[in-house]
Amino acid sequence: MPILKAVVIDDEPVVLAVLRRVLQRRGYDVHSYEDPVDSPLHKSTGCPCSLNDEGCPDLIISDFNMLGVNGVELLESTMKKGCRCRHLALISGRGILETDLMRLAKYGTRHFTKPLNLDDFNAWLDRIERPGI
Repeated sequence: MPILKAVVIDDEPVVLAVLRRVLQRRGYDVHSYEDPVDSPLHKSTGCPCSLNDEGCPDLIISDFNMLGVNGVELLESTMKKGCRCRHLALISGRGILETDLMRLAKYGTRHFTKPLNLDDFNAWLDRIERPGI
């Protein structure tokens, strides 16, 4: 079974550590960033995944409200740059506008709220990790 790759961006170190640990236990190679500006998703002008030979990640998870960067804009921009990641998730600690969720719906983005319900998160991972999904 090939190693799955995940990119996780959250400016809360505890949330980032929990997500990294959950994903690593499931066999993901996790690239995590506390500052979205440090992420290749933010830095690149084209598909950020083309910066290496590994291709697009299997999963991208972003916080919604980060200093200077909105998670909706980050994910939407990444997809418009040509990223072919099939599984996106947005995590928000407070309300998110329906219009923002609609912007990401076209990419099949899953929305989670903080505090993160790990049972729901793992159920989502179980579903997307099934072959053919």
